[in-house]
Amino acid sequence: MPQLKLVAELKGHDDRVWQVSWDPSGTRLASCSGDKSARVWSAISGANFFASTAMEVDGSRSNLASTWQCVDVIDNAHKRTVRSVAFEPTRGRAIATASFDGTTAIWEKTDESADSYECVATLEGHENEAKCVAWAPSGQLLATCGRDKSVWIWESTGEGDFDCISVLMEHTQDVKMVLWHPKQELLASFSYDDTIRIWKEDDDDWVSASTISGHTSTVWAGAFSPEGEYLASVSDDRTVRVWMQNAVQENGSEEGFYYRPDTSYKCVAVVPDSVHSRAIYSVSWCASVAGEQSANTDLGFLATGSGDNSVRILSVSRKEATTADLDVALVCTQENAHGLSDINCVQWNPKYPGWLATSGDDGVIRIWHLEL
Repeated sequence: MPQLKLVAELKGHDDRVWQVSWDPSGTRLASCSGDKSARVWSAISGANFFASTAMEVDGSRSNLASTWQCVDVIDNAHKRTVRSVAFEPTRGRAIATASFDGTTAIWEKTDESADSYECVATLEGHENEAKCVAWAPSGQLLATCGRDKSVWIWESTGEGDFDCISVLMEHTQDVKMVLWHPKQELLASFSYDDTIRIWKEDDDDWVSASTISGHTSTVWAGAFSPEGEYLASVSDDRTVRVWMQNAVQENGSEEGFYYRPDTSYKCVAVVPDSVHSRAIYSVSWCASVAGEQSANTDLGFLATGSGDNSVRILSVSRKEATTADLDVALVCTQENAHGLSDINCVQWNPKYPGWLATSGDDGVIRIWHLEL
């Protein structure tokens, strides 16, 4: 039976930790908190931390605190809670933070060899609390969302400058999260109005291409599968839903019919509300864990974090290689992952499959290894 083994604890924040974000190398972690700061953490041994198997890691409390270090505290830009943090996905030299003060800050390394960051831009526009910030895979676009029901898209013009290229107002309630598709220039947003919207560029502007409905309460977060074929969403209704991107048949002039991805989605799996007893706040999707034989039906693992203080790991697979229907099965339960505190964020490592970071209302970041 798979289990999560706790391998590191990162302490330093003075209030709840809302979100964590891995850098592209998988060896650094950014966190943000109600204490108005963000922190950057680094594995002391770098990639060697992940090279050793979790079974070789001493699980004593003293060792849990000794394998990672805080290399920078970013606390001089925001006046209120820092709600979201994200590493720039191509080189990891920049970090974006979004705050309840309504602003988004861009931080860049002071030099290539240093781990200190300086604020190079402050993006203003949201009327009140900014809830989330997300980089597009190219690193050229940035999306933010907020309590003002809006989604903003920003474009990097170089030298730390960003221009707002679109303000999207179709949601009717708070927007909780924004998320870019890993392969296509599509943006997903998740809202208090119980819907998910998919946005795409059209004639130099961004438009709502489709609305995904099915949840019966606030949609807190989502995660694309590594190749982007599927989208998982979690909600106040305590369910996990998995949606598949539809395909449209088109006539190619030389090769006959072919299928291109569409912007609409259909639900192909629902994890019932019995898996968690309270709202699910976060979800993350990783590919098959390294070292395991991956069949063509294997789609990896979902991690979920909830207000019931627990983390759940769900395996995802196609029922058959040629079918769209999925099997999503609970394979691991970690009760009281942060004591009696809500779990605000779960994030799989993008470089080292099977390694998971979590954060909670206890102000602690924990790193786990999934042992199969």
